[in-house]
Amino acid sequence: MSNPPPATDIRFSGPDGLPADYTDLLIRMLSIQSRIESEYMLAPERTLLKPLAMAPTADDKAEYAAFWSDEVRHASYWMKLLEDLGVTVDSKFMASPMPIYIFEMRDQAEDWLEYGLFSFFADRQGAYMGYEWVGCSYEPLARIAERVHKEELGHAAFGYRLIRRYLQREGDAGRELLKKHLAKWYPAGLDMFGKSGSKRQFDYVRWGLRRRSNEQMRDEFTEEVNNLLTKLEIPIPDPAAGRRFS
Repeated sequence: MSNPPPATDIRFSGPDGLPADYTDLLIRMLSIQSRIESEYMLAPERTLLKPLAMAPTADDKAEYAAFWSDEVRHASYWMKLLEDLGVTVDSKFMASPMPIYIFEMRDQAEDWLEYGLFSFFADRQGAYMGYEWVGCSYEPLARIAERVHKEELGHAAFGYRLIRRYLQREGDAGRELLKKHLAKWYPAGLDMFGKSGSKRQFDYVRWGLRRRSNEQMRDEFTEEVNNLLTKLEIPIPDPAAGRRFS
């Protein structure tokens, strides 16, 4: 792989004339994001109708519908960015495996609390990634990154509110269910950042497409999540238990 200049000196205004190595990284990164969020636009039976049917209150339903609408718009961003790079988000693209397994867990959710945990973890990670792209070297992505970052922060806050409301309604039974669910959702949340030793993460940083390493983001994410669980008076799970990546 060629050696890129320092990240502060890198700026690309569009898809024309991009270095091959940069293009490969950019397409890979955007494809991961699009494979995840295009589900909201292309599979509403799973991403909208099922959760709405589970939502127990009018507030939950209204907030989830607004969240879903944001994600559909995000999907349109990734589709357009990829289209400009010669990649079409079609049935073949969507047939590829989910790149982050917590999104498969979303579709297997058995109760509304699990949807809250999905948003609490996955959308929080989405906010972390959105922050990486604010001011990044690819200007078409940088132009939408701040909005994506702010909206994903709102989605993560929605997940926290949903969990808190659930505990207020269900009391001790809800707390016990939350502890049970965390045994699988907590490790999946930490795994979203990938392997700490991945070589590709540093290529992203050198090309100005990211700021932080996987480990840096995971450490900050873990501290934030643990502080929120402590506010809910929920014991912090073992961070090593059930993990697929480290």
